[in-house]
Amino acid sequence: MGAPAPQNWGDMKRLLLGLALMTQLAAAKGLNVTSMLGPHSPQGEWDPSVSWDAHALWTVDQMVMAGPGVGYEGGPGAYLPVTAKLMVRLPAGRQAMPYVDGELGVAVRDVLSDSFLAWKFGAGIDQKLGDRSSILVGGGFQTHEQFYLRVGLLLEL
Repeated sequence: MGAPAPQNWGDMKRLLLGLALMTQLAAAKGLNVTSMLGPHSPQGEWDPSVSWDAHALWTVDQMVMAGPGVGYEGGPGAYLPVTAKLMVRLPAGRQAMPYVDGELGVAVRDVLSDSFLAWKFGAGIDQKLGDRSSILVGGGFQTHEQFYLRVGLLLEL
């Protein structure tokens, strides 16, 4: 009726370790979660491919967040970027605050030897929805001379 029972003690230990880790992450003060969706295309032409990403960002102070994430960049030569992100809100405005962000990591492809260094640098607007949530709208440049546009959600847990 529910989830299948673990087959051995190794499965049980992994399950308990996973539950303990999720409990600690949920209780972590200053944890933020972002998820973004949008197109990316080579510079100078409009041939969009879909991409998304999600990051777990820890608050350094009110204006700076950093943390790891993963995503998907579609189109020819699709890859999964596994990156570290730094997001800095700029001290202008109350409800709508500009921000700059950067990512650096590895782009993983089907054949691991085809993986490469991935980076993004961009800016946007952080529009506050409530005390602990925002809509993010932004864009910038990324690996392989491409530009990107993104719309997403920031939840401050």
